[in-house]
This record gives sequence, structure tokens and C-alpha cells, in this order.
Amino acid sequence: MPEDTQTVTKKQSALWTIPPNWEGVSGGISDTSDGILAWGRASVADVASNRIKWTEKLGLVHLEAITLEQVHEARVVKVDRTLCGSGIIDPTTRIPSSDGMITNDPAVLLVTSHADCAPIYLYHPGAKAIGLVHAGWRSTLAGIASIAVGEMSREFSLKPEKIQVSVGPMITTSNYEVGDDVAEKFVSKFGPSIIVKLGGKPHLDVFASIIIDLMRTGVATARFCPRPPDTYSDLRWSSFRRDGERAGGMLAYFKLK
Repeated sequence: MPEDTQTVTKKQSALWTIPPNWEGVSGGISDTSDGILAWGRASVADVASNRIKWTEKLGLVHLEAITLEQVHEARVVKVDRTLCGSGIIDPTTRIPSSDGMITNDPAVLLVTSHADCAPIYLYHPGAKAIGLVHAGWRSTLAGIASIAVGEMSREFSLKPEKIQVSVGPMITTSNYEVGDDVAEKFVSKFGPSIIVKLGGKPHLDVFASIIIDLMRTGVATARFCPRPPDTYSDLRWSSFRRDGERAGGMLAYFKLK
């Protein structure tokens, strides 16, 4: 495995964008300065207003967005323009029971919500297809990253080895203590290197688990994916483990140009 996936002390990036050499797509993530963006952390009207302001600031159209219920499972759905507007300003219209989306429709704006869980960006330039995944520990253990790759390969007739990957801000290993039961499950699936003992307690490297999962499914470029910023240690990012229900939530977005 590449060093980046194994070294918990490696310096984290302070800022984050999708790779600048990705032509034909735009993407990124909000920060705490954009206000409360997660459903349930403020009134529906306030969250909707913040979401509209956030998209306008980026030059995006909020009615092109598609969002998910995000239940920490591993269902990935194909979406197109007929679903635009789902959940962006009304939580009751989110696509149910899903944590990942794929599309080849340039009219679609993929949006997912995060506050420690990883946003995974998948891009196949040749097929002009993208995917955006919300990956917490449960969905990572269930293999949501490789499931998304499998869905892209099947739906768009593409080869996984040509998929490019980037992982946005998420909680890092040194700040993510887990119970022995969770640690054992991850060791069983991904190997012992993704658990580090700090202060005698197991800490989980979700990022490394995602990279391993992607590489096992044939995404060779995952080897070169840099470790993203840590949401817990930097107040510019939302962190549920740090702030609990006060975490405002971040929105990740990805779109074909």
C-alpha cells in the first residue's frame, strides 16, 4: 500500500480542492463559514436559505442539485436530470436509503452532506461519468467505495482502472478512536495496518480503508490519492465528533461541465 494510507502522523493539508488537472468537472466542499447546511441542525427554512446562498456563491444552480437521505449504508444510485431538485431545499424529497450517486448527465449537480465522514469523488474522463459518495465507517466497512465503482462500470461500460479518485476533508486516524468490536471488523476486512493503538486505544484509519477498497476493485489511481484535511482538528471544517449536534455540516458537490 502507498505510504500516504498508512502514516497517521503525516501532515494534513490545510485546504482542499479536487485535483486541478481534472478537466471537464467542477467540485468542492463548503466550510463552516457557509453556515449551517445539514438538515436537523437548524430550521428547514434556515438550512434551505443557507444552501441557496452557498450554491449562488459558487455560481451553481440549486435546483440542479440531487441529494440523498444518507443512512450510513452502501446503496449507490444512478441519477439524471429528472431527479434534479431532490432534497436540496426540502429534506422530505431526498432520494431515500442511499449514500452514493453516479451520473453521466451534465445537467446534474451531485451534493452530499458531511461532518467527519469522507466525501469520495470518482471521475472517469473518457466516459464522462462521475460519482460522489458519503462514506462513514459503516458504509466503508460495507464496501461503498467499491460498490460505487462497480455501479459506474456497469452503468457506463467503463474500466475501473481508468477511474480517478479524490477524497475530501474527513476525520483522521489520530482523532478517531473506535471500540474493539469495530476495530476487529476492519482488521478482518482490510488488514491490521488500518488500526493504530494510541494511548492503548484503537484508532481507525477510514481513509486507508477506502483506498484499499478502491484498489481491490481495480482503481489503480487510488494509490496516489493524497490524505485529505482532518475535519476534527481544524475549525474551518464541520466535525460531529468534535461538536456533536452543534456541527453545522458541510456540503460536497460534484458536476460535469
